[in-house]
Amino acid sequence: MAMPQLMVHAKADDGEDEAPAAPAPKASVPSSLESLSAEEIEDLKNEIVNEVVGKIAGEDNENLQDFLEPELLTAPYDPRFPNRNQARHCFVRFNEFFKCAHERGEDHPRCVFYQRAYQSMCPSDWVENWQELRDKGLWTGKY
Repeated sequence: MAMPQLMVHAKADDGEDEAPAAPAPKASVPSSLESLSAEEIEDLKNEIVNEVVGKIAGEDNENLQDFLEPELLTAPYDPRFPNRNQARHCFVRFNEFFKCAHERGEDHPRCVFYQRAYQSMCPSDWVENWQELRDKGLWTGKY
């Protein structure tokens, strides 16, 4: 198994024209992982992980949010819907979200709760159909 070689580039901070810095002396790289100590293997793993995370996250971790998915939580038990069939529960949470968004704005914590609730329990086909009806002005609800 070949060891990955990491390149180290030196930059001049003062902007003056200087001779290129000599490459960092390479440590003797063993030909296999079996000859490395556990500590050296951990250091190598951490170095590789940090390099990959740095490439993915970008400068100042600006791209990291693109790769993180929001946590989906299931709606908690609601005594108004005691049965296994949660279709009505889904429908009510969908409507509660738009009512809340109309009254308080979509970013209000309660509205975010309703949105997560209907997104976690409603089939996506239903939500798409309901959104289309809302967009066309054919939705039966007030909001």
